[in-house]
Amino acid sequence: MGCAGTHPAADRACSSYLVEHDGYRLLVDCGNGALSNVQKTLDPADIDAVLLSHLHVDHFGDLYGLYYALRFHGAGPRSVPVHAPPGADRHIAQLLHGDPDDSFHAVCRFSEARPGDTLELGPLRVELHAANHPITTLAPRISAAGAVLAYTADSGPADTLVDCARDADLLLADCSWLERMRPLPEGVHMTAREAGELAQRAGAARLVVTHVYPANDLAEAAAEAAEAYGGEILIARDLLELDL
Repeated sequence: MGCAGTHPAADRACSSYLVEHDGYRLLVDCGNGALSNVQKTLDPADIDAVLLSHLHVDHFGDLYGLYYALRFHGAGPRSVPVHAPPGADRHIAQLLHGDPDDSFHAVCRFSEARPGDTLELGPLRVELHAANHPITTLAPRISAAGAVLAYTADSGPADTLVDCARDADLLLADCSWLERMRPLPEGVHMTAREAGELAQRAGAARLVVTHVYPANDLAEAAAEAAEAYGGEILIARDLLELDL
């Protein structure tokens, strides 16, 4: 539903991924601009749950839009469970000035989630690993019917990500930066080469290059990842559909 990093690109919304299995729909992150793509795909009321990896706007900004879409849904008010790091409900609700105090929490029913937790969401098993980012960030390993999808969320290199992505059928990896941009701050994002190294170490079957900063070239990011990873590499784009 969105794959740009930090801010929307001209043709890419920010981070958001719809995971579907056996009729169940989990929206992983809901970055700014993503709700438009969600509505091209399904009725927002058909989302069974939301998982927010962390509390940076490019990963949750369109939760506000989802809130209003459900609150004022044409078939009547709807709600959705939202699994997110501790404090997310209070943090996000701060911008809803003038709304009834309980309306946001009635629509977005928050549950705290932490690294080390395992969530059973419909047919999906979601194991939450710790990412390497300045704030608490959840890197989910999602499995169903023998298939595994791993998502780094925003992260610098970390051994915990290797555990998250071990033998995954598909790895969505933060490729915000390129090696030629060094020096870079540590513990924020990966370069595309570092994402390739992660995929190689973890033995992931396929790597999706995502969260690429809008000013960076997507093909260059994929080529850099290929320097360290010998498997299949795909470039994320909005509304791309992949079967596992």
